[in-house]
Amino acid sequence: MKKKIRLLAAAVFAAVMVFGMAGSVLAAEAGDADLATVYKMAQKALDQQAIQNVMSRHVMYHCYGLHQEEVEQIWVQEPENQATASFGQNQGYMVGYPAIWEAYVDGHTESWLETAKNYCAKNDIDIEGWSDEEILDVYGGVGQLLLHVTTTSIIEVAEDGQTAKCFWYSPGLVAETGQSGNTIWEAYGVDFVKEGGEWKIWHLHMYTDFTGSFYITLGGNGGSGGGPGGGQAPPEGDSGDGQSPEGESPEGEAPPAAQTGNEQQGWQPEGGEAIAIETVNEYLSEPTYTIFSSKRLRSQMELYIPTPYETWSFDDPNYGLSVEQYAKYGIDLDAWYAAHAQ
Repeated sequence: MKKKIRLLAAAVFAAVMVFGMAGSVLAAEAGDADLATVYKMAQKALDQQAIQNVMSRHVMYHCYGLHQEEVEQIWVQEPENQATASFGQNQGYMVGYPAIWEAYVDGHTESWLETAKNYCAKNDIDIEGWSDEEILDVYGGVGQLLLHVTTTSIIEVAEDGQTAKCFWYSPGLVAETGQSGNTIWEAYGVDFVKEGGEWKIWHLHMYTDFTGSFYITLGGNGGSGGGPGGGQAPPEGDSGDGQSPEGESPEGEAPPAAQTGNEQQGWQPEGGEAIAIETVNEYLSEPTYTIFSSKRLRSQMELYIPTPYETWSFDDPNYGLSVEQYAKYGIDLDAWYAAHAQ
């Protein structure tokens, strides 16, 4: 009993020392600042940690194929934020909540359903009479790995505490049983906005640098059959030489909305037809992003590294569309400013 008391006392003492040192650091940095300034510094630190948690949840939601849960829980929900939301990749942008949902949620569901049915067909699994929901519930994502880890975080919370501009680099891995795996090297640029005191993803842009394909055997049963752990020869059309099969997306993300040339379907205010979002980043080399040389120059990336700022302005660098693009597509930025007036 005495030993437990001593251990508890030691733990309490350590906690007091840690918080005491943290308070001393804050006080030292604040200098002669008043309590309100110290509180603001502490709040910004809490905001940075909360934003990091939201981004990590994005990584894990995507890893487990929970795109609907992700969009419903950690993406923006307020109307003005949804109208100006965007999901960008090298090909261009999906703009507005409906377009993001169509590509990232519905598109992903369709992709996983097709993969699940192919898996069942190859392994003589009888799913006759099963609904799509039942197939996805049991076999959705079998043998797939979608992991985009985030590193080197730069999180700049606005001085007014209502928005944040953030950057991560992501060395990722996408793989599927019996097919080539792909390493994916890309940057994440993400703008966040506070809704009801909680940070939400507002603009997310993935700047893919390159991918490298390789053949690996996934699973742990050591078998050579068609189960989730079975080793198989590279599929036809994939020699394992580092080139992705034609037409496949090495991203592992949901396929972008329907594209024609350098355009993809985007969002337009209710009552209008879908609009075409032009390719913004002309540095795109190949659809599979495999070339990282003269056709893919860093100097042409238009990649913004966030810096400290006072309050949000669409005129300042960010990870969404430009003011001109918003105007071109009839998206009312004045409505956003009015909704977020202090």
